[in-house]
Amino acid sequence: MKRLTMILAAVALLAASLPGGPLEERLDQGDDHYFNLEYDEALRSYYDAMRVGGESATIWNHVATTLLYDELNRLGKLETSAFRGDNEFLDIEKPEPDPERIKAFRGALHQARRLADKAYEKDPKDREALLSLSANYALEANYEFMIEKSYFSALRNGNRARDYAEQLIEADPDVVDAYLVPGVQEYVIGSLPWAVKVLAAVGGIRGDKQKGQDWVTRVAAEGSDLRNEARVLMTLLHRRESRPLDAAQVLEELIRDFPRNYVLRLELGSMYLDAGEKEKGLEVFRTAKRMVQNNEQRYGRMPKRLQKAIDRKIEELVEQLSQTRASAQ
Repeated sequence: MKRLTMILAAVALLAASLPGGPLEERLDQGDDHYFNLEYDEALRSYYDAMRVGGESATIWNHVATTLLYDELNRLGKLETSAFRGDNEFLDIEKPEPDPERIKAFRGALHQARRLADKAYEKDPKDREALLSLSANYALEANYEFMIEKSYFSALRNGNRARDYAEQLIEADPDVVDAYLVPGVQEYVIGSLPWAVKVLAAVGGIRGDKQKGQDWVTRVAAEGSDLRNEARVLMTLLHRRESRPLDAAQVLEELIRDFPRNYVLRLELGSMYLDAGEKEKGLEVFRTAKRMVQNNEQRYGRMPKRLQKAIDRKIEELVEQLSQTRASAQ
């Protein structure tokens, strides 16, 4: 009986680890929910994954990421650039961070780091440990920057995240995901004003904007676990570099993959407006409004502040296009 139990346990463990097995299924479901802004469902899938395959630094990082971005979304910090000129939208008072949510985030962050540190101590070249530590410190830096506004602390943790990524690149240059964190830092530091860049260099922090773009682009094209994150970042880089139609192309691909993410569609409308394509922008916002009204792809859960902002944007664009046509006659 004992031997039979051991065999069954081994079979269950093997099934959980095989591609397409229960563990992989739950992780894929979690990622799909996460990128569709379905944070509660994503958390359930990630916790289910740990019940099936045991806890891991990678999955705890997924949990921490989901908790953080759920809170950032609730705080209105993930809002689309489509409404950056909408005073009514901007004047809405943002809520304070939920202490319980932040506590849960920090707890998940700690669990991931504990497991990754343990694996790293056993093998300093362990791929999962190095990727997990890099992602973990980058996530903490994001939290400190976005919520705590502790910029120096965020910079320190960002540097630690890059250090672990570079250790992995040195050990195995073919791990494409490892280039994302260094790529983002290269781009951000390389984009700073000259005087600030000099001060950063004095502190040992240097950056090359073009190198950063190249690395993020590579992860977006060839990455594995971090490909979708890199694709989202590509839209931000294109927008910052005044290439709105390039950003629109990436957004259209992301919308096909994650059709329930309403922020992506609103950002697409914004990119068309930045490119001077008002007719296309209006069509995107009208489609978003229709989808909200009919709850297509779960758009009915879109926050009221965004729904009202869409109405104002449609009204504004209709007026502008009407004036343009009148002037042309």
